[in-house]
Amino acid sequence: MKKLAIVAACIAAFPSPASADRAQPPAATPGPIIVDGRARVDSRMPDQMTPAQRAAYRRIFTLIRGNQFAAAAAALNTMPSNGLLTGTGWAELWLAAGSPSASAGALSGWLSTNIALPQAERIAALAHRAGVQDVPALPPRRGLQRVGGAGREKPRPARADAATAAFAAHVRPLLMANRVAEAADLLERTSLDSESRTQWTQRIAWAWYNAGDDRRALVLAQKAAGDGGEWSAMANWVAGLSAFRSRQYALAARYFSSVASNAHSGDLAAAGHFWAARAFIASGRPDLVSPRLRSAARHVDSFYGLLARRSLGIEPPPRTPKPDFLLADWKHVDQLPGARRAAALVEIGELGLADRELRHLAMIGPAQNHVALTYLAAKLNLPATQFWLSHNAPAGVTPPIFSRYPAPEWAPSRGWRVDRSLVYAHALQESRFVTDARSHAGARGVMQLMPGTARQIAGTSSLPSDESSLADPSFNIEFGQTYLEELRDSPWTGGLLPKVIAAYNAGPGSVKKWNEELRDGNDPLLFIESIPFVETRHYVEVVLRNYWMYQQGDGADAESLDALAQGMWPRFPGLSGQSAIRVDPVRPVASAN
Repeated sequence: MKKLAIVAACIAAFPSPASADRAQPPAATPGPIIVDGRARVDSRMPDQMTPAQRAAYRRIFTLIRGNQFAAAAAALNTMPSNGLLTGTGWAELWLAAGSPSASAGALSGWLSTNIALPQAERIAALAHRAGVQDVPALPPRRGLQRVGGAGREKPRPARADAATAAFAAHVRPLLMANRVAEAADLLERTSLDSESRTQWTQRIAWAWYNAGDDRRALVLAQKAAGDGGEWSAMANWVAGLSAFRSRQYALAARYFSSVASNAHSGDLAAAGHFWAARAFIASGRPDLVSPRLRSAARHVDSFYGLLARRSLGIEPPPRTPKPDFLLADWKHVDQLPGARRAAALVEIGELGLADRELRHLAMIGPAQNHVALTYLAAKLNLPATQFWLSHNAPAGVTPPIFSRYPAPEWAPSRGWRVDRSLVYAHALQESRFVTDARSHAGARGVMQLMPGTARQIAGTSSLPSDESSLADPSFNIEFGQTYLEELRDSPWTGGLLPKVIAAYNAGPGSVKKWNEELRDGNDPLLFIESIPFVETRHYVEVVLRNYWMYQQGDGADAESLDALAQGMWPRFPGLSGQSAIRVDPVRPVASAN
């Protein structure tokens, strides 16, 4: 890894104004786990079922999904009552919509041997309704704590009274129509409580910044900068950006330092520290840069934390082993029927049920096995499950940081052409690897492709674009990487990685508009922070963060991280020529008064 001297890195970072039955599974015979729509994965743990058992259970679940309940029941009656997936099969049959009601005796018998299954709570409810008197107690479920996951969270909206609600109803249309002066005038004429005034002062100051009027943005943001609270921290952020863009670097450093001191999230604190360092070096105070970078660097998996670490020449966080499930790990959990059921369910393609088993086991099983469960999810090619387990853990348990970045053994239908780490960086933010994810706007699958975009790509590539194909990772990722290639080649992104990522989220037309309107002086970080859409700003930073973490986990050189730490534009990976370029400012970075 490159070592960047502190001052040199910081100076370079600015576009300078001047420049069940345990006997059933075969003995430890490693074999492949086959997951429908996914790559073949070499397994280093024993198969849970024989080929005949897999075929029988696969047929049973297919019958249940096809509402052929009588045939499914007949098939289940031929399986051993203590078979590894027999209890799961009966539960899914009885819980299926439209299936015949189970007898009280059948429900009672099921509960006596399957009380630890994730379906047990619903089966117990059926048993109560059927008149079963002695329903066994369900296993106690522990609460799980949220672990990790840096993100620049939005401030909580101020509690709105009637006056604030009426003001908001009038001011929002003005801001949407870019009638900022009218919005500011309305704010001056309206009596609001302190917190609401701070919130709306920040929002209108941000609107002035988006309009390119740094002077008005700075003046208004300063009014809320000292109020305290989350919205005040964001007002300091607007003041800092406005001062920085108008070359008032000492003033910018002051406001960014205030952001760092009062931030409501670790990611925002890291951003405040890093931008304060930028402003200090630009104002001729390199002696104040290193402490700010060190403070930002403490946030090891945040966008600005990673930039700060690279600027300081700090090596990446120690590489704990990537989620790599070994036979030794299997010995931690193979005594837990839920783990064996999950593995067996994956063998027959029932991924949703396998996910449910592992999540349930995380809440009822031994806490000391949680990390092993996370690794098991990775080995079973259940990236959405792995992500959930890595972020939800028993008290006192912290899964390794790299387990938060699943890398399933999937492959696009026509092979990898785009850096896999970059594609997965998008997939993680888009869907958290939920294969059937669907947004409110209708985007589908792990890469969240709109059906229209998929049809357009399919028209030139002979790929299927029906709904089932968009739920298959091999096709969805193929569509996603093809779209990334199109955006890479767009004249509006110029092959610059931050602009390609922004275009993936907001569309290439938005990037074209921002190229014309954003007064970023060709500073890549100022471009990112000046994007008007909060979702897209966050998206670009998180996808880049994800990309760098994937690369660090693989031991790869993060060239785009080096580039941004030096104030250069990283180019899309794989392009010929230089991996990064420095673009001279196209106009002075001065206030649009």
